[in-house]
Amino acid sequence: MRILAKTLAVIVAIASLATAQEEAAKLEIVDTAGAEAYVKFKGNRAGEEREFELAPGAKMTFCWCPAGEFMMGSPPSEEGRESREDQAKVTLSKGFWISKTEVTQSQWAAVMGSNPLDGIGPYGKPHPEKNKGPNLPIVGVSWDDAQVFMEKVNATLGSEDGGMMSLPTEAQYEYAARAGETGMYPGGSLDEVAWHDGNSGGYMKPVGTKKANAWGLHDMNGSTWEWVQDCYYEELPGGTDAIAKQVGADRVIRGGCWFKEATRCRLATRSYRWQGASQCFSIGVRVVRNSWPVEVTKPAIDPEITGLNVSKITYQGSSSEKSSVNSSEQSFEQTGPKSWMSGELAYTEVKRNEWNVHLKRAAAVDSRVQIDLAEMKIHFRGQGPKEVLPILNASKQLSAAAEAAIEQARLSNAESLEAQAEKGITNSIGMKLVPIAKGKLQMGSGVKEAGAWHAEPRHEVTLTRDYYLGAFEVTQAQYLTVMGNNPSYFQGDQVNGVDSSNHPVDQVSWDDAVEFCKRLSELPEERAAGRVYRLPTEAEWEYACRAGSSAPFGFGGLELAEDYGWFNSNSKGLSQPVGQKNRSDWGLYDMHGNVMEWCSDWAGDYPEGAVSDPTGPKEGDLRMKRGGDWMRPAVLGKSGCRMNGFPPDTRSNYVGFRVALSSPEVSN
Repeated sequence: MRILAKTLAVIVAIASLATAQEEAAKLEIVDTAGAEAYVKFKGNRAGEEREFELAPGAKMTFCWCPAGEFMMGSPPSEEGRESREDQAKVTLSKGFWISKTEVTQSQWAAVMGSNPLDGIGPYGKPHPEKNKGPNLPIVGVSWDDAQVFMEKVNATLGSEDGGMMSLPTEAQYEYAARAGETGMYPGGSLDEVAWHDGNSGGYMKPVGTKKANAWGLHDMNGSTWEWVQDCYYEELPGGTDAIAKQVGADRVIRGGCWFKEATRCRLATRSYRWQGASQCFSIGVRVVRNSWPVEVTKPAIDPEITGLNVSKITYQGSSSEKSSVNSSEQSFEQTGPKSWMSGELAYTEVKRNEWNVHLKRAAAVDSRVQIDLAEMKIHFRGQGPKEVLPILNASKQLSAAAEAAIEQARLSNAESLEAQAEKGITNSIGMKLVPIAKGKLQMGSGVKEAGAWHAEPRHEVTLTRDYYLGAFEVTQAQYLTVMGNNPSYFQGDQVNGVDSSNHPVDQVSWDDAVEFCKRLSELPEERAAGRVYRLPTEAEWEYACRAGSSAPFGFGGLELAEDYGWFNSNSKGLSQPVGQKNRSDWGLYDMHGNVMEWCSDWAGDYPEGAVSDPTGPKEGDLRMKRGGDWMRPAVLGKSGCRMNGFPPDTRSNYVGFRVALSSPEVSN
């Protein structure tokens, strides 16, 4: 038996060895074929140029990037850096070709058949003519659109060298942008190589008009943001041929853009957007030609619902519409694991996660859209019966309709905002206050953010009286005029000797702020006008901050926060002059971030149920302050976020205030 066992073992070993040799031979053949193709594919030196066709008659110049190693991200000492830029060592084992410039509008149209900028813009009006032109970079295209672009190029053009077109990975993008540079900008100077808010004049510029980097590449800083292949993850991917494969609906964008400040156009700057976003008219595309296929990851299945598909979707109109003879309800029934049936039409490959992303986007910007995840129903109130469509297309239509509606509302509101601003008050010390009409809000965010001390349950609040609120935080100059002193930390050497008079006053206690309001009210011109200034209540503050929006921020989502406020990611560690960021729809500046702002309320839990004109607890030890600030992350600047209160005599370099003024005249 032992001899037989040994014999069998030898036979198995020989068979295994033979199999291994066969597999090795196969791999050797594959590797040899790959090596021969790579010899044709690769360049001879960094920056070598080669032309490739995107479509018949449409060529594009590419530059060679050799294999190599680099430190991705930024060191802790870099000015303007963000926590999501912590460095990671990356090795790129193979060289690649990357387009010398972004894809232009003419190149995009040659491949896709049309230019999205020829259509209607995000505000219901045509795109500015200055942003349209054959040699301007393509924008207004989603990550998904970019994948279709690559598929069309790869499907129609042959390749003797085995190369395939794709978006660059994030590692490839930064490696190519750096071209051996280890500092903030290529060659150390941004203005020579990039279009940003300081030199663009607010419009896109033709590709390739700025100086190229050391490897011959143009516009990798500034100009437009550019989609890359990776899913967004706060930690940079490291290692060999790194790519973030964590599945999700957000994709990384790199490079900065023409209307961003210089520090947002650094070599390590990174941000992200939802991969289906096609209304971002600051994001473009650059092409990489690899000698291997780049793995394309798709969004994850939404964890809130189990399974790959739903069993039933229903569109419902309003209750009055449903009472009609012809019901406004339309249904889609699942007939198989990857198909939908509506009447005699079958629709295939509709994954739940795709349409769910669209619907959630729609619900986020339009209160008429309600999604019942338990019953799998979509309610779009105020609309007539929906045409029976593939569920994915239908969800995209709902999303597009909702976004178009909200953008059109913003556009329509712009003129009324200007008119409202003209009805505002500029008082005797030059302080501007804007009118806030009475109304209702859902106060609170429904969650408790990390770092927040107080719960934020949603509850209905009615403000029965109009009021005015300072368009800006009280400045150091205004405080000095009224109080005769400037207690602020951020002045003199703390701001490198620059004039800080227009910075918000800081190091003021709640008691100081109340005294300021009292003295301001006692100025002769203010007394003659009958103006009595005060701090806003917490409800008044949040109502004004939301500016009619139910989104996390008055302007929308977290990805836009740096356009509206100063946080630890963009403040450089100090307060900033008031009014430098975008204003809210109600004409207010810096509500989400610069310094936190005192409110009149004592700190405490919200009341249960609906309330009118709440003023907080009747007594307490701490006073409330609201808003984000220069030293904390943007997520803590959300409209509903409540941080800890302070004793009324506490002074801090991240706390200031803005004033309120009661008025019966706002809504007249």
